[in-house]
Amino acid sequence: MNRTTIFLFLLIFFSSSLGCGFALRGGDAISSRFTILELDLTQPNSETSRLLRQRLSVSDVSTKYVSGSDENSLSSQLPRLTIRNEQVTSRPVTINPRARAAQYEMRISITISLEQSRQMLIQTETLSVDRTYFEDIENITGNREEVEIIATEMRRELVNQIIRRLEAISS
Repeated sequence: MNRTTIFLFLLIFFSSSLGCGFALRGGDAISSRFTILELDLTQPNSETSRLLRQRLSVSDVSTKYVSGSDENSLSSQLPRLTIRNEQVTSRPVTINPRARAAQYEMRISITISLEQSRQMLIQTETLSVDRTYFEDIENITGNREEVEIIATEMRRELVNQIIRRLEAISS
């Protein structure tokens, strides 16, 4: 009886999730429009660039690296994603009783554009992500690790924003 109950529960669960239009998020929308994408990156070895290449690869989109001054790539018919000006800023938000910063706000921003055959598909725009975190003055090493983790999560969110922009163009 226990196996039958579990089987019926799983059957109902999967039937209802298929019937409601649920689908795993994937790269189908991107790869349907873009099979190859030229990447013009100011910082090709940055963490954001690595995460973007990885996400495009998972979406079955091949990437080709170009330079902003490459004349051959300017006349290319391939879509060209340009990413510039990655900036990381941090500023104190609150002060503790010892007159030291207790809470910081970190912002990561990039400028993107997408062009194909001299037509702008995504106009130049700045994407940014903000996070606020507390600093524990008793644990400096832990704070640095926490800041690195937060920055990685923020870069993932920036890459997600880029992918959503590409998916919007694809539909």
